[in-house]
Amino acid sequence: MSRPRSLLLVPLLASAGLLSATSSVAEARQDPQIGQTFRIPYRLTETNHFIVRTRINGKGPFNLVVDTGAPALFLSEEAAKSSGLELNDRRYFSRIDRLEFEGGAELEDVQARVEDIFQLVGMNALGLPGVRIDGMLGFNVLARYKIEIDPTDDRMTWTRLDYNPRDLPDPGRRANNAPAEVQAMGLLGGVAKLTAVFVGKQPEDQLIPRGFLGLELSEADGVLLVTGVLPGSAAEEAGVAPGARLVRVLGRSVRSLDEARSAIGQVEPGDRVDVHLVPAEGEAGADPQKLTLTAGKGL
Repeated sequence: MSRPRSLLLVPLLASAGLLSATSSVAEARQDPQIGQTFRIPYRLTETNHFIVRTRINGKGPFNLVVDTGAPALFLSEEAAKSSGLELNDRRYFSRIDRLEFEGGAELEDVQARVEDIFQLVGMNALGLPGVRIDGMLGFNVLARYKIEIDPTDDRMTWTRLDYNPRDLPDPGRRANNAPAEVQAMGLLGGVAKLTAVFVGKQPEDQLIPRGFLGLELSEADGVLLVTGVLPGSAAEEAGVAPGARLVRVLGRSVRSLDEARSAIGQVEPGDRVDVHLVPAEGEAGADPQKLTLTAGKGL
């Protein structure tokens, strides 16, 4: 039996000189998502940034860069305003009540810095990524997951760890309390805006929402297995259960992840999608069952 397709593991470890982090085991064990694995859609921009889409306090979607070099989650002022995030004049950091990722991962009570740092200002001013960037996911978010990235796949694999990094100390809201590097980045943002006047801004790519079925798949021995069904999805409403084997989509036989992606690549929200599955308890030669799923709207 051949092994399932493997993914490139990207370790996210804290540097002792960069950030002090401890595991809040008692609090983390209350998180029902610990140990769960999520398939997180991502976009690789023209500038080779990995971007995932999120909702913040139920608002969005927002485009956030996966940045292991950032010590915390940074959010633009415009995105913070759109999400209803309240700022405290006495604090440097804000708190996000709920952070939801496309693909099902969720976090609560996340420390965030609202700041138009130069990476955001500069790239958005020049339009280099091809899409507007609303913030950066830093260590305090990414360290909670084991993250696997395969550049040939259109989704990352995130597994929730029993680990919560400690919040950064809050120096207070006053501007002169900001770290020197953050103040310098703010100055560079103005330079980037001025550069955009002369260079011109590249047009953003047109955003077309993807059709969302809610099926999580894995590939082994030429068989596509349903490894998960996302809550509230069309697949859940149709009664699809993990362990089923997917054999046909929209009249096309599928035996690999690439074939499945190709079959549903043009599906849009509201489309009716015929799928044929063999239930988990069915025999290898059993006739597949036909289900019609109405695609929802992805982030």
